[in-house]
Amino acid sequence: MQRAIAIIIMVTTLSSVSVSWSQTVSAGGASQPSEWAERDIQEAEISGILPQWVEGRYTSKITRVQFAEMILLLYEALTGQRLEGPVSNPFRDTRNFYAAQGVKLGLMNGTSKTTFSPDLLITREQLAVMLYNTMTITNLKGRMKQEALPAFADEEQMASWSQEAIEAMASGGLIQGSVYQNEVYFLPKQTTTIEQAIVLVNRIHKQFGKLKVGTEKALLTAVQYGLTPSITDTRVQTIYEEAHTVLAKIIRPGMSDYEKELAIHDYLVLNTVYDEDNYNQGTVPKDSYSAYGALILGIAVCQGYANAANLMLNLAGIEAHIVTGTVNGEAHAWNKVKLGGEYYNLDVTWDDPVPDIAGRVDYGYFNVTDEELRQDHSWKDSLPEAAATAFNYYVMNGLVAESREEFVDRINRAIGSYDTAITIKRSYTREKNMEELKAIIFSHPIVAGFDCVFGSGGVLTISLRYR
Repeated sequence: MQRAIAIIIMVTTLSSVSVSWSQTVSAGGASQPSEWAERDIQEAEISGILPQWVEGRYTSKITRVQFAEMILLLYEALTGQRLEGPVSNPFRDTRNFYAAQGVKLGLMNGTSKTTFSPDLLITREQLAVMLYNTMTITNLKGRMKQEALPAFADEEQMASWSQEAIEAMASGGLIQGSVYQNEVYFLPKQTTTIEQAIVLVNRIHKQFGKLKVGTEKALLTAVQYGLTPSITDTRVQTIYEEAHTVLAKIIRPGMSDYEKELAIHDYLVLNTVYDEDNYNQGTVPKDSYSAYGALILGIAVCQGYANAANLMLNLAGIEAHIVTGTVNGEAHAWNKVKLGGEYYNLDVTWDDPVPDIAGRVDYGYFNVTDEELRQDHSWKDSLPEAAATAFNYYVMNGLVAESREEFVDRINRAIGSYDTAITIKRSYTREKNMEELKAIIFSHPIVAGFDCVFGSGGVLTISLRYR
């Protein structure tokens, strides 16, 4: 039993991820992807290197003909070439386009001159050779890393025709061995699963390939997943370049993620006007729904704010997502960001005063919890709950009043210090009760008058004048 367990442990580390051989099977018998493979599968699908047939087969062993399609899709993505049929097929046992094309390109060989053995399971050493051939034929071999090569304890099990490929792929960090009892094993004769092959192919594409992008949606998706976009549309290229230009201006070395998020938030609020007139008339143009409107034209509605924020946040290395829902029964969009391992809601649109007030930035919806946001927003999503408060703007700056008593005390202390302005976030209410505020402030004879701006999220800013 101990030996069997050891083999399982070694096999599961085909890629540099921790892999479990326990299968998740649906009621219909189809296997679901393992948690460790989900992101690579999503990225591969976005990149166009995920065959359609993988659905429900993730933990199944991969065959030669299945890997042939996967590796041909990788070849197309790496070269930008679209392989077209028909192609001469010398095989008697398959008419598969990818098998014939892969052999023609030199990515793989048949098992004989007239057979491909399409249903034969592929071994790790065969997989290494095919991937190495792909790197060679696409002229990417020279870009592979050359790190110290581990001494594989099972090197004698490798076929002579596979050793060069295994060494190159292993030293390049693209295929790894497994450690057992202080020795590294490659397991050249072992087979692999479909999801393991996807992880490996996706790793190569992320390091050496580019994702063709022709729409704003595709750009947002590529950037969110850390993929390098190859942009084919002039308008999208303009958005991408402007986002980089803005970030270069507002992000300084040494900034924390919170400071980067704050800089992006403030830039959008200060440089974008909400397209109120068109919204009220039902004539909102397409540009106002896009990052192009926010970044290039300086006018947008919620979707434009959310798209621009998502693009810049992800480019700045901050995980961000777009959330859609409703406010007062009308469609709305905002962002959910991850800081310090926790999630927060960010609604840049609702922090931009309407009508626009030059130089004014609100923070009522800067990193708020789901509970707080649900006071006026409604939505359903599968993202993690936002329950943390540490990076809320007002918490970070010590401006939160948790009760009416604390609110009154803060105003009293500000007036006692002759402060001319005070901003407070009332977490206990969002009421805009001017009469109550007058009673609190004018209980101090030294106050001659005041102005108050009620912001979003229970925030108010008071300007004080003294006798």
